Amino acid sequence: MRVSEAWLREWVSPKLNTNELANRLTMAGLEVGNIDPAGDLSDKLVVGRIEQISAHPDADRLRVCKVNVGRARNLTIVCGAANAREGLYTIAALVGAKLPGGMAISKTTVRGVTSSGMLCSASELGLEESSTGILDLAGKPAAGMLASTLFQIDDCILDLELTPNRGDCLSIRGVAREVAALTNCRLKKPVKSVEMAVQARGKLPIKLTASDGCPHYVGRIIRGVDVSAVTPLWIKERLRRAGIRSLGPSVDVTNYVMIELGQPMHAFDLEKINGHIEVRYANGREKLNLLDGSTVRPEKTDLLIVDKSGPLALAGVMGGAASAVSDQTQNIFLE
Repeated sequence: MRVSEAWLREWVSPKLNTNELANRLTMAGLEVGNIDPAGDLSDKLVVGRIEQISAHPDADRLRVCKVNVGRARNLTIVCGAANAREGLYTIAALVGAKLPGGMAISKTTVRGVTSSGMLCSASELGLEESSTGILDLAGKPAAGMLASTLFQIDDCILDLELTPNRGDCLSIRGVAREVAALTNCRLKKPVKSVEMAVQARGKLPIKLTASDGCPHYVGRIIRGVDVSAVTPLWIKERLRRAGIRSLGPSVDVTNYVMIELGQPMHAFDLEKINGHIEVRYANGREKLNLLDGSTVRPEKTDLLIVDKSGPLALAGVMGGAASAVSDQTQNIFLE
């Protein structure tokens, strides 16, 4: 369990430094195996706004960008990213910057044009394993702001090596509850409920055939998901620190709730569900293609979520690829 110290301290904040907190948890049986920095971003990595783009005079795939990096400075930076556009906010690596992967940025001449820095992708900043194009920052952060400030990188990750009997600590709130008990500090209470008008009136029949394995199953239909929406940067960053990569708003929200509160959730594409939801045991003759690309043949003791066409998910473990949400999903069934 990877725990962001900054996130944890939003729930409970004892007067202990990072090492003291880690030691207290370890002595209580929640062993902290490692303490890792949340990131390593140079003070020469800043927010930049692309003010102007022109074609490179000697390279079809390169463009020359005028980038506002704050303090009334516009730098010329040569960029080959297809998503570069005027008005885009991204992270600019200034001359002298060192990227997390070890690359040092210097002033260079690219096919006859002097480039005073580099526009960075998320993977070059160590924020994602792989990425396409330069980082597109939502909102309008101030040009010249340090990337370390924008990403709130002044944080440590406590890597807890939990034993099987401490499933209650598989969430930020669960660990916070333990810290509160150990230090006699006040634990923040979650919001009890949020009043929302019910707009989706449709119902999806649910049948509990295996009530001994799953006595209670609930879900909600949500219609009209905005397919143009993107996951806010702060949610992406918290998921990254927990070891989870961003997969789009619908999935990211379910993962965020699971990490913070310990409540597992799963989103199905409503239009890919045939007829109804049934919770039953496998019959031993079925196979299921999972979200991670693997194919399993559930045994008769395995609990499944199925519809009229067959298995949709391995209950409590992983969803199936056939009913997965995508960036075009507008209607979901939230389990």
